[in-house]
Amino acid sequence: MDWLEEKTEKLRVYIRNLSFRKAMVAYILVISAAVWGLSYLTMVFCWHWEIGIWERLGKTESLPLIVYQKGLLWSYQHDFLYTAEERSLLCLDFLRVWCPLIYAVPGMILAIFLFYRKRLARPLSILEDSVEKIRRNDLDFHVSYDSRDELGMLCDSVETMRLELLRDKEEMWRLMERQKELNAAFAHDLRTPLTVLRGYTDFLARYIPEGKISREKLQSTLGLMAEHLKRLEDYSRTMKGIRSIEEVPFSPEKTTFQSMGRKIEEVVFALNQVRDVKIIYTADLPHQGYLAGEMHPAGSGGSGVEQQSDSSIYIDDGLVMEVLENMLSNAIRYAGKQINVMSDYDADSREWILTVRDDGPGFSEEQLDKALRPYYKETEDGGPDDHFGIGLHICRELCKKHGGTLNVANSIRGGAVVTASFLAGAPAEP
Repeated sequence: MDWLEEKTEKLRVYIRNLSFRKAMVAYILVISAAVWGLSYLTMVFCWHWEIGIWERLGKTESLPLIVYQKGLLWSYQHDFLYTAEERSLLCLDFLRVWCPLIYAVPGMILAIFLFYRKRLARPLSILEDSVEKIRRNDLDFHVSYDSRDELGMLCDSVETMRLELLRDKEEMWRLMERQKELNAAFAHDLRTPLTVLRGYTDFLARYIPEGKISREKLQSTLGLMAEHLKRLEDYSRTMKGIRSIEEVPFSPEKTTFQSMGRKIEEVVFALNQVRDVKIIYTADLPHQGYLAGEMHPAGSGGSGVEQQSDSSIYIDDGLVMEVLENMLSNAIRYAGKQINVMSDYDADSREWILTVRDDGPGFSEEQLDKALRPYYKETEDGGPDDHFGIGLHICRELCKKHGGTLNVANSIRGGAVVTASFLAGAPAEP
């Protein structure tokens, strides 16, 4: 029994997978056989009925000769009939002669109907629904038809087209999201450099009228402002030519701890001129036993950082400063009175580490889990929230580009702690 069912199923699958041409020929042959069989049975039935009528009329002597000479499809040649028996003979004669044609016409109609119902109706309905969904830009469906005939292959082609359209749509969505992220990053990253320039401007506007800035200090400060303006120009030019944050160029160059410390001091000094929050920079680097309080720009008479070594590292200072400025921008929004910036170098892992700690409320549980996601920001009470929720995400991507990581945590003394690491290498191993 199982063998018979298996063979029947194989035959059914074979018939279902026949091409339209072969399937149409098969339907016509089956219907033709049915028409031929019905016609033969009808002719035999009519003939026996006619014999019965002729026997009742007593005129059966010549029937075998007539059938032998003219065949079973011979027809009577009567112009008129008088009795009921003769009219019955004429009707049986007409049915016996014309039954093949009578059966053939509905047989052809039945063949067409069955062929459409069995082979065309379902795939055409599937294709019609698929095209309508694609027209409505709804690609969340699947085109499937369990046959290998022409319409089955057409359904497969439509499914392939749907997948291609879906991939194109997803790629376009990714491009739009990247462009949105890039635009937000561009707008976000301009804030801190502009604030730094504003800090230098306020510094000059405050002390120049009082005559407290010497010519050398003025030239030094203007030089720092020119450097930041050039950095903004380079940044704008870079952002114009890329399509996503991942394409931000990474160009590590040999530099010194002293040079990086001075750049951090400049940013800290400028931000201290325009913010109520006090920013303190502390460095703990190889052979650099210094501790700097509130920093001042080079040449301004402040304490500064006194370099004790020529230790060098390979680092992309523009990328690192962008990360630092983003970290400071986020810390300033939440800090109460003070922000600590700390730098360190781990010789074993060859990582340069920047840590920004504030004395604000710290991260909530949800923020610790989602703070590094793009466009994440918690609803805050009070005035309008105009930040993009992308700063820490940008920092993480840039740290990854530099071979490092970004981590967020809460300090045991209260406040948030954000730590960025950068693979800095060694002088002999760029």
